Parts: sequence; C-alpha cells; structure tokens
Amino acid sequence: ISAEVAEFALMKPHPCTLGDVVSCLEPWRAAKFLASEMPIRFAERIRWIESVPKWEEIPELVVVYNIHLRTFRALRSVDRRPTLDAFTAVVKRAVDDQHEVVRLMAEAMHKLCERGPEFGPAFVDEFLDGFLLNRFGSNVLMSQYLALANKTHGPTGIIDPRCDAAEVCRQAARDVQDVCEEYTAHRPIVKVETHSTLGKDKGVPRFTYIPGALRYIMCELLKNSCRATVEACADERELKDRPINVVVCADEHNVAICTSDRARGIPFEVGSHVWSYLYSTARQGKRTRATELAGFGVGLPISRLYARYLGGSLDLISLPGYGTHAYLVLPRIESEQVEVVPDKDAHYQFHSLGDYAL
Repeated sequence: ISAEVAEFALMKPHPCTLGDVVSCLEPWRAAKFLASEMPIRFAERIRWIESVPKWEEIPELVVVYNIHLRTFRALRSVDRRPTLDAFTAVVKRAVDDQHEVVRLMAEAMHKLCERGPEFGPAFVDEFLDGFLLNRFGSNVLMSQYLALANKTHGPTGIIDPRCDAAEVCRQAARDVQDVCEEYTAHRPIVKVETHSTLGKDKGVPRFTYIPGALRYIMCELLKNSCRATVEACADERELKDRPINVVVCADEHNVAICTSDRARGIPFEVGSHVWSYLYSTARQGKRTRATELAGFGVGLPISRLYARYLGGSLDLISLPGYGTHAYLVLPRIESEQVEVVPDKDAHYQFHSLGDYAL
C-alpha cells in the first residue's frame, strides 16, 4: 500500500470549476471522477503528514494518517459495478471520518510547535492552510456525490445555481443572534442590505455557489462581531447604537460582502495573527470547552480557506477604537470559480483585497 500511495502522491490533482461540477449531475459520472481523483488527493495529504519529522510520535497525526490511509485503501479497492451502493458507502464513511480532522490537526500542530522554533506559526500556518484546503475540496466533491446519489438535496446537489447571498447572510445572522442571546443574554442588531450594478439582479445578487460554505464563513464573521459587540456595550441602549452591518453587492464578475461592526476593533499589534491557527486557539485557551459562540478558535483561518477554495478572498481591516470590517469577495462567473487544490509539488496563489483595491 505504501508504494501505491507514493505513486498516487506524484500524480497531479485535477481542479474542477463549479460549472464542471454542476454539469456532472449523474451519480455514475460523479462516481467515476471521484474514483480516479480522490486517491490522488488523499495520497497527497498522507505524504504531507509523512513530511513532518517524527510524525509517528504525535498521536493526533497518527489518527489522521490512519483515517486517510484507510480511506485511500477503500477507494482503491471498491467496485462501482453492478451498482454504486458499495462505492456510496465508502464515500459516506470517508466524509464521516473527516469530521474530527480539523480539531485533531490543530491539536497536533500545538504539540509539534513545542519541539522548537522551526515548527512555529510560520510552519504551522502554511502546513494547515495547504492540508486543510486540500481536505475541504475533497469533502465538497464527496458531499456533492452523496447528495446526488442519495437525493438529499435538490437536483444540483449541495450547489445552488441561484444562490441568494443576502438570504444566506440573513439566515446566518438569525442563527448567530440566537446563539449569542443564549450564551450572553444579549441580542446584537444585524442589518443586511443588497446592491448590484446589474439590472437583471433587481437588487438581489444571485450566483452559482455552495450555500453551506458561504453560511459557514458568514456565521464565523458574525460570531466574532456579535461577541465583540456584546463585550463592548455596557447596556441594551448602547447595544442598539452599535448595529452590525452586512452589505451584499455585486457586478457581473464578483459578489462582495462587507461585514462591519463598531466593537472597538482589533489592536494593530495583533495584525495578521488573527489568521494563525496557533494564535486563535491559544487566545481561546487550549483547554477551555468550545461553545457554539466561541468554537475551537480556528474559525477565521478556516473561513479564509473556504473563500479561497473557488478563487475568492477574505480580508479584515481593523480601526482600533472603532470597529472591524471584513471583506469577502467571491467570483461570480462559473469559469472563474476554479478549485484551488494545494499540492506540495505545485505553486499556487491566493487572491486578496489588494486585487480589488483602486
């Protein structure tokens, strides 16, 4: 099996456009692509773990390694004939087995950084950005297949060809407000407004996208804003004077979402540390119990990966003493919505707010 993993790890992944995925809605066609593509991506992540010196001494890495090895073996041995039942079962287990991987990898990196400065934030952030983005792409394609095979979603699976970005934001806002009220007894005000330069949008931008991914990003941004706003306010009157604003706008090329609060901002010295997996989890306290409002502390870096997956970007601008603005920009044209699939042998580049600044 080791030789087979090494062979597949040398192969190049085949990134899809969202248009490719939407045009492949027959389960047998999606299964054929997964059967050839998933072993390449799982082998790449196996090799990623093997590149860590003495990885066998970190229990969490061993667990993740074994999960990936088991899935690789199952994908290589399962038959897709005469029915897809066995293949579907393998894919479902593969998705289920991934549920704890983010937490396990975060814990593993904390242990790894204790070995010395060579395994500090720079190493950890680059490693997890690549590993977890590769993983996310695999999960999207496998979840799409399961949605088609089991008919659990609409005819286009987990992808919505007419995703209403503003409505996703409103749903995320309501959910986060409910959670915030449960944990803090306060309910911040969240306002959502929409704008578009395209007449056919009629002021409501719609585009082909994965609503679940957009919802995750918006929930993480709004959790941060809601929690910070509650902490910045002395009473309910002040809470009403500090609404959180979400502006959804678009042209023919992109959908942009700006989330702004007046929760006094992030100190300049914190800077880009907010994107570090080590900083985020350390700030929450490694041993504290995660809550729906606080999470495991890796929400921002994970959200940025979700944005980057299809060529988008997520950036923060802080005005210390005033508040924070988060800018999410997502490509709207299907041919530009191309998977970013990190590979240790390849160079890849992410977009940022600077690409859209005038």
